[in-house]
Amino acid sequence: MAPPDQPRRLGVFLFYDPDGIVDDYIPHLLRDMRANLTDLVIMANGKLSDPGRRKLEEFSREIHVRPNQGFDVGAWREALVQHVGRERLKEYDELVLFNDSFFGPLYPFADIFNEMAGRGRDFWGLTVHGETRGTGLSPYGHRPRYLQTYFLVFGSRLLADPRFFEFWENQPVYQHFGELADRFAGVLTRHFADLGYTWGAFADTTDLESDPQRNFDHHTFNIYELIAHRRYPVIKRRSFQVSKETYLRFGSGTDLSNALDYIRAHYDYDLNLMFAHLLRRFDPGTLKDNLNLNFILPANSPTTPAPSPQRKALLVAHLFYPDLFAYSLSHLRHIPPKVDLLITTDTAAKQQELERMLAAEPARPGTVLHVESRGRDWGALLVGCKYQLEGYDYLGFIHDKKSLQKEYVTVGASFRDMLWHNLLASPGYIRDIIATFEANPWLGLLVPPPPLHGTYFKSGLDRWTICFDETVRLAQKLDLRARPNKQHQPIAVGSVFWCRTDALQPLFAVNWDYSDFPPEPLPNDGSLNHALERILPLVAQSQGYLTGWVLTDRYASTEIANLHYMVAATRDALKGTPGLHFATFATFRQSLTTLRRVLRLPGLYGTLNFFRNMIDAAARFSPNFVRRWRTRQLLRRAASQERP
Repeated sequence: MAPPDQPRRLGVFLFYDPDGIVDDYIPHLLRDMRANLTDLVIMANGKLSDPGRRKLEEFSREIHVRPNQGFDVGAWREALVQHVGRERLKEYDELVLFNDSFFGPLYPFADIFNEMAGRGRDFWGLTVHGETRGTGLSPYGHRPRYLQTYFLVFGSRLLADPRFFEFWENQPVYQHFGELADRFAGVLTRHFADLGYTWGAFADTTDLESDPQRNFDHHTFNIYELIAHRRYPVIKRRSFQVSKETYLRFGSGTDLSNALDYIRAHYDYDLNLMFAHLLRRFDPGTLKDNLNLNFILPANSPTTPAPSPQRKALLVAHLFYPDLFAYSLSHLRHIPPKVDLLITTDTAAKQQELERMLAAEPARPGTVLHVESRGRDWGALLVGCKYQLEGYDYLGFIHDKKSLQKEYVTVGASFRDMLWHNLLASPGYIRDIIATFEANPWLGLLVPPPPLHGTYFKSGLDRWTICFDETVRLAQKLDLRARPNKQHQPIAVGSVFWCRTDALQPLFAVNWDYSDFPPEPLPNDGSLNHALERILPLVAQSQGYLTGWVLTDRYASTEIANLHYMVAATRDALKGTPGLHFATFATFRQSLTTLRRVLRLPGLYGTLNFFRNMIDAAARFSPNFVRRWRTRQLLRRAASQERP
């Protein structure tokens, strides 16, 4: 509660969660805000769980749950008009409207209230959006400069004006976001400014504004500038959930990760509060992309300290192909002494051969375990090694592979090399991987990036292939909180990884049996093994951990060259294509989508065939006709194409 010498402030807080769950970042936020408020009204749109209500009751007894209608405005209107009322509102010096769409504060809100009191504005917010064209619904014909409405403060002059209360009484129930933005967010500031009231933004970005077509949300796409140079006290949730494509419209994609690095270095805000909420709500691939969770480690790092002696690590390698034993053991030699090695194989003869080969290298001790020949690598790990995994903090898992179904033997071999190199490049590299986990407590799983060479390039179009339904069934079996989403591609392929064992605990807790796995010959796709390969990031997410990609600096240098070549070659191949116009990656994708829709128009291919036949007939009588129009080849190619 606010000290007695502080202005009398009423806060109205809007909470919304599709499951009604109050994550811990909200009590942290409210605890700081409550110190600046005389009273607090909490409005919950939609659901509020019983545990969530108990958390909120620490801060207020005025908690109201309402239908999820009208967005924030609907809740604020109901709070002011139905629960507070005109007369009670006049008793306060300030009104604070805020919602749960941001994390923080990075430092006390008291500092912000004190600074804004010195600026003498009638109403203010944390950020401002420059003038924009909007969606065409604004009464002004455009969306004027406006305070962004996730945090608004109104002073006593406004609260005493009857027109302020009437403004809220007259708010309709907004049906969609465009209407909300144009008819509320883009109106409120201009409306009260036209009545003679002064306003301003705490983290003002007026100096960065441009013409209406070029203004954007600085709190999302310029967050480092705001936090590092303009004392912006929060970080918007939207920063983590927009697509990478959208980020690349406004910058190189480093802004969010730079902002988080700055927060770690300059503030004591617990980022785990943020990650706990994000991991419950959002796709692990989106978080990996927006946070740039790509850990590029030196292939040779001899100076990396050994893992903490209190931490135990194990590497499990399932080896099936005798002709690859020497190859595999050449990589397993890289395991540092403080990491235990367990090799599994499917016959006693192979076990004896591996034990003989290991005995020849006394510097690298390890155990070879004979497991049943069912379930391949996953059967070996989840059934054969069930009891061997106990007591370890970190686990690495790898297996040999040939991918004989690929078009060239080198295509599958390159994928195999990529997996082994990016998991076991050197002793120092493995120590760096474990050090990465210890430095990032929210990180639970590290996997190599997916391959893009050969026909793996096409596989990347849909890495679910035919495995989605099987992965859904597996998620249900494991009772995961995070579930597969067809709209989001899997980010783990190859069934190799390093992890915290706690991150995959739901997988290890199942009493697996070899009979759970299909007998040989194992299908090329769609089996339990293939679902296990794809579900790993969702298991980690359900345990409260993020997933990242890990690769050596040597491999990263090749991958960067490959990716830039692929982008450039794609761009060049499409250059000059009729109907394809673009300046940015976003407009490039949009233009391709539009072109594909045009090519799918009913009757288009029949029409092209008709013109092709006409030109073929004309060519038989007058070759000059075809040469003159230069359309014969184009139409023949277009008409013969399969539908996209």
